[in-house]
Amino acid sequence: MVRTVLGLVTLAAVTACSGRRATNPAEPPSSQETYQYGDCARYAGDCPGEGTLACALKTIVAKYNACTKHDDCVAAAFEAKCSGAGACPPFYVNRQLKAGFEAEAQREIDKYCATARCRAGGPCGIIEMEPYCADAHCTWIRVFGGPR
Repeated sequence: MVRTVLGLVTLAAVTACSGRRATNPAEPPSSQETYQYGDCARYAGDCPGEGTLACALKTIVAKYNACTKHDDCVAAAFEAKCSGAGACPPFYVNRQLKAGFEAEAQREIDKYCATARCRAGGPCGIIEMEPYCADAHCTWIRVFGGPR
């Protein structure tokens, strides 16, 4: 009897620490699961709604990245929280519109990460990059040694 009980306790401990954990059906959906933005399709990615947030940020950056020369473009900075957004590569925007982009992007990230249960992001693989104006929009180029 003692062996049986000990075996069941061991089995329960092993299975409790392995595999995917089931979510509590009474738990409300996370902000990542319910996140929506404009006409962006609901798409998961590595975390729920991650693709939707990516679409939102791509839509937002398009309003702030107009340029006529490389010096117009700068990297935006905001708190990525659970999203990993803007780390690699960063979002490059027009220097004069940077604050507007950062505020609007941060509002969306804050909504997305409000009750997050998943954390996105990972290694980048691009060592060095710099702002670049191409086709009248700020973007980035990989740097191979020295400045352009």
